Order: sequence, then C-alpha cells, then structure tokens
Amino acid sequence: MSQLTIWRNRLRKFRDYPPAVVPFFKKYLFYNWVGDSYLPYYQDVTFLNYEETIESILTDGKSIVRFGDDVFDLLLGIGLYYNDWRQRYDPILAARLRDVLASRQAGLLVCFNPELILKNKAQFRAEGISWQHQFWTHSRVYLKDYIHKDMAYGSALSFQERYNKSLPYDQLIKHLAGKHLIIVASNTARFTGRQFGLTTDYVEGPKSDAWDQYADLYQQVLNYAEQYPKEQVLIMTSLGPTSKVMVYDLVARGYTAWDTGQFFDLALKKIT
Repeated sequence: MSQLTIWRNRLRKFRDYPPAVVPFFKKYLFYNWVGDSYLPYYQDVTFLNYEETIESILTDGKSIVRFGDDVFDLLLGIGLYYNDWRQRYDPILAARLRDVLASRQAGLLVCFNPELILKNKAQFRAEGISWQHQFWTHSRVYLKDYIHKDMAYGSALSFQERYNKSLPYDQLIKHLAGKHLIIVASNTARFTGRQFGLTTDYVEGPKSDAWDQYADLYQQVLNYAEQYPKEQVLIMTSLGPTSKVMVYDLVARGYTAWDTGQFFDLALKKIT
C-alpha cells in the first residue's frame, strides 16, 4: 500500500469521525513510547501456540474469533480503512466488540497476536522491523482490560502459513468435509463450483461497512443453519470486525463458527 493511500485513508477516518484525531495522535505521540511498560501485565497469561490453537479448533470443536491491532483502534473511535475496504467507527459495534473481548463462553476461543503484542521495541528493532512496533501499541495498553488470567487464549495467526509453517491441511480438509458449511464473505462468486463440505452455502456480504447490514446477514446465516443438525454446522465468516460479533452471537445459540479473515484467500488452492 502506497504512502499516498495510507494518508488518504487516515484523512477518511478523521472525516467520518472527527474525534478519532485524539486517540490517533495519542497512540503515536504517547503510547508508542510508554506501551512497553504494560508488558508485565501479560506475564501470567496463557497464550496457546499455533499447533495448540489448531488442535483446540479441530479436536475440541471450539469456535474462534481473532483480534488484531486494528480492532483495538476501533474501540477508541478510529475506523478501519485498508485500500478500498473500510469499517467506519460505530459506537454500538465497539460496545459489542468489548463484550466479545471479555467473553467467558466455554465454546469460544478468543485469539490474539502474542508474538507481536508481547515484543518490545528493542526486539522489533533487532529484527529490522522497528516501524511495526507502533501498530501494536493499543493492543499492549488495552488488552489487559478484557482478558482473564484463568483462561487460555489462542493465536490469531494460526491459519496463516507464513507464521504457522506446519498448518495441517490434511486434517483441515477432512474436518471441513464432514460439515455443512456456511461461508459469509464478500465476492463469494470466486467460490463458484467449489464444494468444501457436506453442503456449502454462501451468504454474500458487502465489500465495506458490513456492520450496517449485520441484522440481515445474521438472519441469512440462521436461515441456512436451521436446515441442518447443529453439531454438523460450521459457519466461516470473513467480514472484518463484524465477524467477531457474529461468531459470538452464533456460539450463544449453540453453533460452531470461525472468524476466518483471509483464510480462503491464503489457502483456497490447498483446500480444494
């Protein structure tokens, strides 16, 4: 992404929600310098590695939500803009995301990026990627407000082969093949003719601002899901922050759902 695009998107954030200027500059001019002082809060927190996270999903049947640095920005009023995609700030969405972050649902594995959140500025600098340190500032500062030290948390990057070099595609393909899949994403036409599970249904999401259509999208998912036994249904959703709320609500109804993000774009060829 070019610097011109980055700055254009930043200006759009401030145009769509002017108060975002305050947390934005506080992040870069203050928290970026003091963020590492929050790392001791996480010394006693259990974060599963990539293999343990996948095991929890495939063997234990857990649902997952994955939180990156961008969601913590959204909680503070900074909308998410990437190339031509966006999720504008919405206070109701932010409130729902806080519920998900603090969840104690037994069937839900909440995932973060410990390999990046817990890395201090000196470690980023030693790896030659010092500029990435600032991305994780809000995560370091605010994650402590939501986690429970008697719980275990997964790794949000477990489905990305760049990080998880031993992603078990054979197990994953076998798991999907035994489920009635409901895939929620934009541009579902790219899956035309592909069958991943016992059945595969698609819910077409908007390219941007999925939260504006959440009620309708959620109902479409339920319309498909209610045709099958709950234990055989797996919903895979890629709608940015909206996916986190959708998974949370589906788990409350007894369904299994994965917040997959870019999984299909990264692994489509291998799982077909």
